[in-house]
Amino acid sequence: MLWRWPFRYLTPEVSRAALRRYLDSSTTSNGNSQAALPGSGGEARTVVVAGGQALVRATRRSVLSRAGLEVAADVADASRAAKAAELYEAGLVLVDSEISGGCIFTIRRIAERSPGTAVLVVASQLDHEALLAAVRAGADGFVSEKLGASGLVRAVEVALSGDLVIPRDGVGTLIEQLRGGTQEQASVDGLELQLTRREADVVARRRDGMSTKEIAYELDLSAITVRRHLSSVAKKAKGRQARPLTLTLESTS
Repeated sequence: MLWRWPFRYLTPEVSRAALRRYLDSSTTSNGNSQAALPGSGGEARTVVVAGGQALVRATRRSVLSRAGLEVAADVADASRAAKAAELYEAGLVLVDSEISGGCIFTIRRIAERSPGTAVLVVASQLDHEALLAAVRAGADGFVSEKLGASGLVRAVEVALSGDLVIPRDGVGTLIEQLRGGTQEQASVDGLELQLTRREADVVARRRDGMSTKEIAYELDLSAITVRRHLSSVAKKAKGRQARPLTLTLESTS
């Protein structure tokens, strides 16, 4: 389920810009598909599809086109995504989380070259760390492929209207960051460490004997994100000269 977050419902000081500051149909020879060049002045509902396998891009393009949206181009990588956003004066770029060149780099490049263009990231599943990173970089939303065609269209429509699109499960993560994040005093092998709530959750489950995959499944994170949290705790412990704990955690990465 999507959460439509209209900023007019937030307190006046919390705007999209404030959130970002706080969170810090011919086919070309390269395999990218593009439409005819637009006339002067782009349409606000023009969309560029970026990243993912060619078949995936074609499917997304078809879904959006059938919904009445103008898909100006579909491109394979970060560089072409930013160029297409600028060239077609796109209202939105739909960016695959696994886009060649990197999702965060793509978002930033689009913001630099076409600041009026919204960016919506689509991924196979919600990853809270990836969500935060995308919003920090300037994305206007994050949507899971699990929502299907109608969910994707709805997310694009909402983002084009100027609202932030956040999966319901990710709203709490953003609110926590807006409040400054939550630091917890946690005792790990007799050491008092300042951990984020997520780090504490991960370490507690590791101490219960859960594997990285099990922790990832229970906390709705990717295995890579779990390993990053463990590595972060290991560094904090190492600073307190807790070598045994450091070895234990580093062995999971």
